[in-house]
Amino acid sequence: MKRAILLLVSLLLSSAAFAQKAPAAPKPAGGRMELYLEAMDGQGWQWFFLADTVRRRLAGSGLKVYPLVTKGSDGKFTARRGDAELAESYRLAVVVKDYPGKLISYLNGRSLSPSADGWKDAALFAGINPDDLGRRASSEGDAALAAAYKKSSAAGVTETALFLGGKRYEGSQRLMPLYDAVNASLPAGRRVPLPAGYKPAPKAPPPAFWVVLSSGIEKNDALISVFDRYFEGIKPVVLDYSSPERAAKFPDLQFVPAYVLAATTEAKARLANEIKAGLFAEKGGFLVYEDRQRNGFYASRPAKNDTLELFVMSHCPFGVMAENSVLDAQKNKQLPEGLKLEIHYIGDAKKDDKGGWTFSSLHGQSEWEENARQLFIAKNFPDKFEAYLLERNKDINSSDWQKAAKAAGVDDAKVTAGFGAAKDLLAADFAATSGLGITTSPSFVVNGRNFMVGLGELIRTPGFEKVPPPGQPAAGCAK
Repeated sequence: MKRAILLLVSLLLSSAAFAQKAPAAPKPAGGRMELYLEAMDGQGWQWFFLADTVRRRLAGSGLKVYPLVTKGSDGKFTARRGDAELAESYRLAVVVKDYPGKLISYLNGRSLSPSADGWKDAALFAGINPDDLGRRASSEGDAALAAAYKKSSAAGVTETALFLGGKRYEGSQRLMPLYDAVNASLPAGRRVPLPAGYKPAPKAPPPAFWVVLSSGIEKNDALISVFDRYFEGIKPVVLDYSSPERAAKFPDLQFVPAYVLAATTEAKARLANEIKAGLFAEKGGFLVYEDRQRNGFYASRPAKNDTLELFVMSHCPFGVMAENSVLDAQKNKQLPEGLKLEIHYIGDAKKDDKGGWTFSSLHGQSEWEENARQLFIAKNFPDKFEAYLLERNKDINSSDWQKAAKAAGVDDAKVTAGFGAAKDLLAADFAATSGLGITTSPSFVVNGRNFMVGLGELIRTPGFEKVPPPGQPAAGCAK
């Protein structure tokens, strides 16, 4: 008996020694959510709200959040929405590193304190001294953000993304699909059952869905989430514009990215209002939406080499900033050599009962009248147009356009006398802009085919890196 006890103790001791030497088993990935968050991305915050709500409901789940930034050609960190987003990313990186247990509270506080200094209230809410957080963001921010950048790079993330169990979550951006996915990932004993007696109704399958892209253009996950709100569980097949599959299936596409739905009876019924508003074009049994929210490619438009087209509303402050930045870059020889600049305008023109023109513009009559004057001056006083524009942009809302004309050496009497011709120019220009589907000021087209919205996107385009950046977060005026 004594010998048996000694043998048992020996076996237990040797098992313990083996356990110490053996590598620790990895923790189960079930229920583990990781969010890579661009600090001022509204879509990313929606993911945070959903994931945090699920985390609080499912006791076995967890959520970690990492700030997401990129690096410029100079090796410095940059953020898609400018310096304010980058500063918040530094703070988030420090909270992740130094106050991990307070991160979720900080984020919840920050979501309810969105002002520039709202991070201080968020820190106090989370139990963090904001003075300490500010100092650490200055002294430790680069190292903390470098760690977050290393993690996002390893995950292959370039835009806000949610991971579940170490894999990118590809489900709908809805509460219950995420809840169901996280719940299903938990060990069987920790899953929350459905309410007693509830049987989910079968769901109709979504229509076939394709996204057509081109080189350098990415699909818009936020937009795909919008489609998912109409058709739960919809998944796109991604095609390249140059592929034989695209050419065979969608030979008439004129612009990419294009989001294409099978024009089923149900799809047309659910999208009836959007179709009526002109957001979708029905072509060959498909509903086509051309996405001009970021950048794109006019696949069927003739090239216009060495040309930069700038589309604005003359009274849009973001359009004015874009004009001034491009003209400043042109003056300082920071644009590609030999580049031709064209300025076009965004608005609508219709013939009235008497054959005259009726115009509409986002900022009212004074805007379309100024658009017309600028077109007239560009045509009839081409060597003085840019001087007029720079002078006019100093006080674009003033009714005294003659002051700018005189300063630029433009005969204001000839402009007034030629206003009828100016309106004809404006009608043609509005029609050309509308034909391209451009509705946001400022928008750009490089070499006739490469489209982008906002000065920030232009600056990322090779050859335009030296254009002075906007003095505030990227925005625009939408028609």
